[in-house]
Amino acid sequence: MGIGNLVKNISRNQWLLFALLSAAVFMSACQPASEPSELKANPDANYPTKAVSESAAIRAPLSQEVYIWQRQWRPANQTALVQSQGAFQGLRILALQAHPKPNGADIWFEVAVNHAWLQADPRPKVAVIRLDGQFAHLNDEAVIHKISQVLADWQAKGTHIAGVEIDHDSASSKLPAYRDFLKKLKAQLPAELKLSITALPAWLNSADFPALLTNIDELVLQIHSVSDPRLGLFDATQGWQWVQQLSNISTVPYLIALPAYGSAVISTASGYKVESETPLRDQLKSVNVVQELMAEPLVLQAFVQKLHTQKDAKLRGIIWFRLPLEGDKRVWPLNTLIAVAQQGKLASKIELVISSDNDTQMTLATENKTKNQQILKPQLFQLSLINRGNIAGDIPASLSLAGQACSGYDAQNGYRVKQKNGLLIWQWRAENIAALAPTDTAPSATNMPMPQAHKQTQKHMLNPGGQKVIGWARCESLYLQGIYAP
Repeated sequence: MGIGNLVKNISRNQWLLFALLSAAVFMSACQPASEPSELKANPDANYPTKAVSESAAIRAPLSQEVYIWQRQWRPANQTALVQSQGAFQGLRILALQAHPKPNGADIWFEVAVNHAWLQADPRPKVAVIRLDGQFAHLNDEAVIHKISQVLADWQAKGTHIAGVEIDHDSASSKLPAYRDFLKKLKAQLPAELKLSITALPAWLNSADFPALLTNIDELVLQIHSVSDPRLGLFDATQGWQWVQQLSNISTVPYLIALPAYGSAVISTASGYKVESETPLRDQLKSVNVVQELMAEPLVLQAFVQKLHTQKDAKLRGIIWFRLPLEGDKRVWPLNTLIAVAQQGKLASKIELVISSDNDTQMTLATENKTKNQQILKPQLFQLSLINRGNIAGDIPASLSLAGQACSGYDAQNGYRVKQKNGLLIWQWRAENIAALAPTDTAPSATNMPMPQAHKQTQKHMLNPGGQKVIGWARCESLYLQGIYAP
C-alpha cells in the first residue's frame, strides 16, 4: 500500500469516528433530565451522597475550660494552674465583683490575682466580671468605666486576655436593659477582645433573648444551681433539654457550664440558705438540718459524653466550675475533674491506715493482707479510712484486725468495736445501716423537706481524698485481717 492510500484510509477513519461521537452526544442530549433524588443518590451506597459529605465533615473537638473563682489567691492557685495545663485549654478568671447594698451604695471587689502566675500559663484567658442579679445601676457609665479600669490594669501588668465574660443573673423582664448595657460595653471594648455572657436557662423562653445575642460574640449557658437547691446541683435530663433548646435559638457560638463542686443547704425556722464557699452556720441562730450536696461525677461524665454527640457546630466547648485547690472541701479533687472531663476511669479506693504513736505508719489496701509489721512493745494505734480514688465510695461495713496483747480499744464516727475469736472487729452500727434504707414518704408540694437520699449518702460515703478516723487500739501489734464492703 502506498503512502497516499494510507493517508486516505486514516482520514476516512477519522471522519467515521467523528460521526459516531456526534451521534452519541445527540442521543445523550435527547435523554430526559434525572430527578433531583436520582442526582443525589449514590448507586454504590444505601444513603444519599449529600448526607455522606455532611457526616464526613469532622467537627472540632469540644474545648475544656475551667473557672478560677477564688477571691483570695494563695500558693495552691499556682499549683492548680500548673497541674491543670494538660487537661484544660482555657481559663475563665474572676476579676471583679459588684454587690448592691440596701442603701444603694454598690460594693466593688477587685480580685488580686497573681499576674506572674497567669503570665506563666500559656492558655487563653478570659476575665470574668460578676455583676449581682440585683445590681440596680447596670446601665451607668460608671460600671463600664470600672470594668475598663480593671482591663487596663491587667494589660498594664502584662497579662494578655482573649476576652471578657459578664456574669449577670438578670431577671428575664430586665433583658432589654441588659441588652442596652452590653451594646454600650461592646462599643467601648477593644476590637480584639471577645465579649461573652453567662446565660440562665430561664432566658431561653423570653422573647427578648434573641436580641440579647446581637451584641455579644459568645454565650455560656449555666445549667447548674439554677433550680431549687434542695433538689440538687444538677439535673442531667433538664440540662440536656436546655442545651437542645439553646441549639435551636442561638445565633452565636456557645459553651456549657457544668458543676464540679458541692454546697450545703441549711434549713432554719425561717427558711433555707445555701452555704458554698463562705461559711454561714456560725451566723445562723437556729439550724435544723444541714444537707450536703455534691455534683455526681458519674452523672456529669455521662453528660459530657452526650455533649460530644451534639451535632450543632455552634457548640464549642465545656467550662467547669471550678478549678479545685488543695484544702477546698466543696469541690472535686483535680484528678476527679480531669477523669470526668476526659472520659477517664472513675473508681473509689478505700484503704485503712494504721498509725502508731511512734510515728510508724502502715497503709493497708482493701484486700486481705498478711502480717507485715511486728511491734514488740505496746503502742497506741489510730485507725483511719482514706479514699485514695477519684470518686466517693462506700465505707466498709466491717473490718477485722488481728491484735496481740491488746489492753484497750474503742470506736468512733459511726462504728462500734468488739472482740471475737481473737480478732478486733470494727462494724458500722446497725442503726446507721437501718437509717440508710429508702423511705416511701412523698414530699409535700407546699412544704418540701430536705431530700433524704442526698443527706444519707453523705453520711455513708467517703469522698475522694477524704479521711475518717474510726477508732484506736493499744496493742503490741495490730494488722488488717479482712475488710468487707457493705
